[in-house]
Amino acid sequence: MNRLTPLIREFLLKTFDIREGEYQRVLLMQLNIFLIILTLLIIKPVVNAQFLSVIGIEQLPFAFLLVAISAMGVSTFYARVLNTRSLRRVTSGTLMVSILALIGIGLLLNFNIAEKLVLYIFYIGVAIFGVLTTSQFWIMANLAFDAREAKRLFSFIGAGPIAGGVAGGYLTSILVSFVEGPDLLFVAAALLAICIPLNNIIWRKHIKPLSTFQQKKRLSGFADHPVWLIRKSKHLTYLALIIGIGVIVSKLVEFQYSSVASASIEDPDELTAFFGFWFSTFNVVSLLVQLFLTKRIVGTFGVGSSLYVLPGGVMVGSLTLLFAPVLWAGIFTKLWEVSVKQSVNKAATELLALPIPASIKSQTKTFIDVFVDMAATGIAGVLLIFIISGLDLSVQAVSLLTIVMLAIWFWIALKVRHEYINSFKSKLSQADKQASKKAPDFQNTSVLSGLKKALDSGTDKQIIYVLEKVREISDKRMFGDVARFLSHENAQVRIKALECIYFLEKTLSPVVIERLLHDPDQDVRYLAFEQLFRQTTDNRIDIINQYLLHEDPMISGAALVGLAVEARNNPELKKHLRIDQRVSEKLKYAELSEDEDERLLYKKMVLRAIGHARLKNHYNIIAGFMKDNDPQIVKEAILAAGHTMHQPFIEPISSFLITKDTRPYAQKALLLYGVGIAHELQLLAKNPEINLAVIHQIPGVMERLDDQVAVRTLLHFLNTRDVNLRLEALRALNTIQHNFPHLKIKKEDIVNHIIDEATLYKEILGVLYLQNQMLPVEEPPEVHEAREKLIELLERRLDGTLERIFRLLGLRYPPEDVIPVYEGIRSVNPDVRMNSVEFLDNVLEPTLKKTLVPIVETASFESLSVEAIHNLKVKVPDEARCLALLLEGRDPKLKMAVFKLITLLKKKEYIALVEPFTRSPYQKIRERAIEVVRDLSA
Repeated sequence: MNRLTPLIREFLLKTFDIREGEYQRVLLMQLNIFLIILTLLIIKPVVNAQFLSVIGIEQLPFAFLLVAISAMGVSTFYARVLNTRSLRRVTSGTLMVSILALIGIGLLLNFNIAEKLVLYIFYIGVAIFGVLTTSQFWIMANLAFDAREAKRLFSFIGAGPIAGGVAGGYLTSILVSFVEGPDLLFVAAALLAICIPLNNIIWRKHIKPLSTFQQKKRLSGFADHPVWLIRKSKHLTYLALIIGIGVIVSKLVEFQYSSVASASIEDPDELTAFFGFWFSTFNVVSLLVQLFLTKRIVGTFGVGSSLYVLPGGVMVGSLTLLFAPVLWAGIFTKLWEVSVKQSVNKAATELLALPIPASIKSQTKTFIDVFVDMAATGIAGVLLIFIISGLDLSVQAVSLLTIVMLAIWFWIALKVRHEYINSFKSKLSQADKQASKKAPDFQNTSVLSGLKKALDSGTDKQIIYVLEKVREISDKRMFGDVARFLSHENAQVRIKALECIYFLEKTLSPVVIERLLHDPDQDVRYLAFEQLFRQTTDNRIDIINQYLLHEDPMISGAALVGLAVEARNNPELKKHLRIDQRVSEKLKYAELSEDEDERLLYKKMVLRAIGHARLKNHYNIIAGFMKDNDPQIVKEAILAAGHTMHQPFIEPISSFLITKDTRPYAQKALLLYGVGIAHELQLLAKNPEINLAVIHQIPGVMERLDDQVAVRTLLHFLNTRDVNLRLEALRALNTIQHNFPHLKIKKEDIVNHIIDEATLYKEILGVLYLQNQMLPVEEPPEVHEAREKLIELLERRLDGTLERIFRLLGLRYPPEDVIPVYEGIRSVNPDVRMNSVEFLDNVLEPTLKKTLVPIVETASFESLSVEAIHNLKVKVPDEARCLALLLEGRDPKLKMAVFKLITLLKKKEYIALVEPFTRSPYQKIRERAIEVVRDLSA
């Protein structure tokens, strides 16, 4: 497919922006989904017609209920299989099972074996097949394309299911004139079989070459389906409800439509042709509404009013069916429900979800699309069973039930519109908490008008937030409002505006592009060239060369980096554009240039190009520049290493976490690896050869990762013996709790950690008390000094333990209750300390109150007394046990202080305490332990 004729290539480039090296990937994916939907639209009319003709309309509600129950079971089994099998094997297995099932069911129906049972299984299987195969396809598509490619190419790939939906039904209505309905299953099986080699080619050529980090990063939104997130957010709850009520109404409409159709058409093959014809017609009308009416309706009437279009039309159809249950009324109601649901209603619902953060939407999307859908299908089945079988009412009574459901729909639509306005105003205020301007009134405006208002009156931070939202919806009507920010004084605003225009797929004039290529901000220059590359289809190579050879290194640099970004995941395009050679040329320019600023600029552009394009042949250049004497080059090299997502770079990048100046760059570089970095950093923390200072900075990286895996990694760190790592992990968890409240921290897991820290606090208290008791004893000055140093370290350890206890409490209870208590007990004012203890006594649950209140009371004392030790029931150890306790854990400073005291005490019985550390993996500890053992043995 990559050997297409130049004419076809030019057409695909100019019309759909499909580039060199993308033809095979795009066309195979489009053909794959076309065949899946084509198969679905062949078997769906068959199963509907056979079920209604053989089993009857009265049993359809039971089928709805069985679909819901079976889908829940299959999804649970499917999740378990994914934990033990690769996605590729599961996808291929699903296709094989589906093909064999179609052949088997076709044979059983032809020979009339257990016909009713087979039809129930067939009906349930078709429903699950539709959900499972399309879901697997879009997961595969998200692996095959990165976010930028997906935004550009998914609209073209999306033509595949539309074409399949149109062709499938019409093909069925034609074929059923020549073959019986059950025989069409063999045709469907043959079409589906073509998907297996297609899948294998896609996986082998376009997914397998991706690194683990790339795959995890692209699938980061498909991991969790948290119900608690929906329950926690009013906005999400109403959205889930409106989608759920929509599914219930859809099933009620399907029942009415099937009822009047089966009553009017008795022959199974004629009924199959009828369903096939109208399924395709529904898709054609839906496409026409989407292309020509959706944006006008949503844009003119706004989201609030647009939400009433679908239930309003269904209401008219249901009233008609109530008084005249005829075929044309059923067709109209179903036509309205299908066409408006996939166009106007879908667009309005997506816009209503705009204020919800993208990470939350991605986490909840699968749950809402699959589980809410199936649950609502089950509810519809139960309601229909109650009316048809329980009350023995006529089919017309279903119209009354539909009207009641529609009334609930109208009420939820009103509530979700109100919640949208509140959420948007709240998010706008949060974007810039220092903003003095009041958020504009969005009460009587459409979504687009609201966004425009916010752009007109917002602060820089609020404008950036709105531009991010404009990028999400990619509505071309916002182009004019976005383009004016290309001249904004804030570089970050210009960057966001350029990113928006890139995804809006609009064209900028050559004058504007030229001005942006000379922008003082290098990121603006890079994005400007990416925009130029995207919008240029004629003489693209000539124009690229013109800019790459530009005499101004700022322009040629922007061209090289922009080119690297565009060709990042496309080996053929990299080769076609000779990016590897161009990087080598620029590197030579850098070596030959006598101008220091120009040399620096060339080095920066080379590093960025290597990183973005992931040029493995040049990774040694990144490694070399990470050791450069120029701090600017080192920082660029760190970021370039992160962009490569190359596993061997993780440890070198991590080493830069120690230095304050390079830490932000190292954090950003590690986060570029995506969610896969969590596992790698967890392994790094276990590596005894890694500097502890590096390990203690790892939680600072995790706290910036907006994913549940960050929470799991940090909670894992709470089980380590390294108290400093535990403290940093807790600080990171508190930050996540504040910045990403949608990530769940299980409160029930926190109690045991609190008890463990409280126990440790008492142990340290006992050791500290003993060391204080030893101070008045007559000892050599150097021993006395060593004890004082040890006491100082123990007091700091005690403070750290107390902080960990309160940070854990901040995860268990509202932070606004815990923070004032912690600050209060550290106050110099005794009354404030006493009030803080009393407040904590009222907040804590009985289990924790008994353990923590005495500790907090002791912490508020100015000195450590015998009475306090007695009240806490602290066991004061002898000195040998005291020293043994201090040598536990991974604190090198404390170990060194204990080694010094042991050396000065000159007691041979302490050799047994030190001897294990002569085999420590940490060089300094090992060498010092060997010295101590040697001194004591002398």
